[in-house]
Amino acid sequence: MNVSIGMYGRLCALVALAALFAAPAGAFDLKGKRVSVIIGATPGGGTDGTTRLVGRYMEKYLPGHPRMVYRNMPAGNGVQATNYFANEAKRDGTFWMGGGNAYIDAQALRQKTVTYDPRKFHFIGGVARGGSIVSLRKTRLANLTDRKLAPIVIGTGDGTGTWEEMLCWGADVLGWNIRFVVGYPGTPSLMLAARRGEIDSFGTSNLSMLKSLRKSGTFQEIVQIGEMRDGKVMPRGSAPDVPTMAALLEGKLSGTALDAFRYWSDSNQIDKWYAVPPGVEAGVVAVYRAAYEKAVRDPEFIKFGKAQFSPDFHHQPASEITRLVNETSYPSAAITDHSHKIRVRYGLPGQPLSAEEMARLAAKLVGSKTATSAILKVERGGRVLHFKAGADTHTARVSGSRTKVLIAGKKAKRAAIKPGMTCNIAYAGNGAEASKVACR
Repeated sequence: MNVSIGMYGRLCALVALAALFAAPAGAFDLKGKRVSVIIGATPGGGTDGTTRLVGRYMEKYLPGHPRMVYRNMPAGNGVQATNYFANEAKRDGTFWMGGGNAYIDAQALRQKTVTYDPRKFHFIGGVARGGSIVSLRKTRLANLTDRKLAPIVIGTGDGTGTWEEMLCWGADVLGWNIRFVVGYPGTPSLMLAARRGEIDSFGTSNLSMLKSLRKSGTFQEIVQIGEMRDGKVMPRGSAPDVPTMAALLEGKLSGTALDAFRYWSDSNQIDKWYAVPPGVEAGVVAVYRAAYEKAVRDPEFIKFGKAQFSPDFHHQPASEITRLVNETSYPSAAITDHSHKIRVRYGLPGQPLSAEEMARLAAKLVGSKTATSAILKVERGGRVLHFKAGADTHTARVSGSRTKVLIAGKKAKRAAIKPGMTCNIAYAGNGAEASKVACR
């Protein structure tokens, strides 16, 4: 067969082009490159810590073993970072992001400042540390299911947590006899209120607090959110005998109520997620997902994750995170309306409480305290302060938006608070959030 030089050149070009598109995913190599990792939180928290742990092992398993460079962008509760990731990060495989549930929550996505759609992200996987478990005083167990008796008193913060809605489902479908008391300034104050007998029940995912309640012998764990494994909600490994709300309501819901409950359950199964930006080539996405799957199965990764974060620490595959995000990011009006009504029906606030409202409620429930002391220790970039209150050592949480921070009379960020500074701290009690921190 006679083939002209021009035709031969075109055939070679076509063969080369076909070979390029047929190239295996492994052809993507990051040798000698830096990979930017966007983190929408301050250093030291759960999102930051889990992302850096994942990054350490992604360096090991990505082709070329690139160096990870972490960029913390906490402004706007993660919105600024996620906007940047979605709209400005390079699409060449040198960027990925570690985020939390709050960045892709349906309520957060309604903000005008959001310029991203998480359904367009290429998720490579996620990790979870175990959902909340609700404990109830044993002497009040009968009251839970008998409305002829006094309702069980449930302490909560501002009422926006996920475990509170779980109890609303119990009340609505199972007839649970409950009454919420809103305004406790933090989990430590809830623990103290439970020990004093001021409340009968509250929920937390903190394993050390759960162990403390178990050790007391006076509380019983009654229900949990659970964790998603292989597409099914299962009990936490540390609480295998505590039923999940999904199991308790199995076969008892239909129509909009079933849709709303599935939405609530699924939205609670996203803890921390990792993704590469929209527009990245499929082959590059495949490389990242393969590296992630190797990373999370590394025995050292599992060991460090369980030791650093929770015995219930486990990974979630890309397919699971993708499904959860697609199904929960933009719920229908019928679902959001049903969820709102069920919360209000059983005494939770219809709208998020303002800082002033929370401060007023907290002062009423636990009193208002002030302490003038040298700061003994600062944790998590100023988020937690340790100081002396009389003869005792107390802690106070510092909110980036609600706590007024002054240094030498001038407004400052919480990160500017340093050990050794003498500060006047207004707070609702040990472990509670401070309303004002004035240092000199």
